[in-house]
Amino acid sequence: MSRAGRGRRKDVCPEIGVLMRYEERVVRVVAEARGQRVIIESLDDDGCTFRSTVKWKNLAPLLAQLF
Repeated sequence: MSRAGRGRRKDVCPEIGVLMRYEERVVRVVAEARGQRVIIESLDDDGCTFRSTVKWKNLAPLLAQLF
C-alpha cells in the first residue's frame, strides 16, 4: 500500500527573503542552514537586528494583514 495518500504534510524550506512569523515576532528568512533549519533576522526590543537559527516547522506564514 502506498504512503502517498496518508495526509502527512511535507515541510519545505521557505524562500530566502520572505517574511514569516516566528512565535510572536515577524522575521525575515536570510539563508538556509543544515538539518531543516533556516537563519532568520528580526529586531529586538531596542531595535537592534539579530540573527538566529530555527527549524522550518516553527515558522508560520504571515496572515493577509500585518498590523
